[in-house]
Amino acid sequence: MPRLQLLPLVARIIVGLVFLAAGVLKVGHAADLGSTIVAFRLDLPPPFVGFSAIALPLFEIVLGVYLLLGWQLRIVSVVSVALLLVFIAALSSVVVRGIPTPCGCFGPRETDPVTWWTVLRDGAAVIPAAYLVWWSWNEKPRPGEPRLPNRS
Repeated sequence: MPRLQLLPLVARIIVGLVFLAAGVLKVGHAADLGSTIVAFRLDLPPPFVGFSAIALPLFEIVLGVYLLLGWQLRIVSVVSVALLLVFIAALSSVVVRGIPTPCGCFGPRETDPVTWWTVLRDGAAVIPAAYLVWWSWNEKPRPGEPRLPNRS
């Protein structure tokens, strides 16, 4: 495997496993996740909280699988960065407002209150995810591969 192909693979594995683990550890705990979302005091409508508590773990699992398999990488990498930035914004809001609530990022067993370290941990995942965005939009097709639109 050429060295240039190794870095995107490592980035896909890191971000993919983060999302896969986060989703799997939340499945079956919609009530806990819903309570955590409410505890963030973001004034979200209850139907949205309920939907998010059920859908988010499944979405994270699908996102993780797509990243691990390299499927639709252009779209999935952008979605990954966007979702991580939403998480970082929500966690930062909790820290700034001094709300002593657990993150719930990796399921109900994560009980420590959100701190700047939690924000930093989530922020660290943005780095390989952002690299994947850049790489997937700038990758040159290999010989014999069809050219996608808007590629140089």
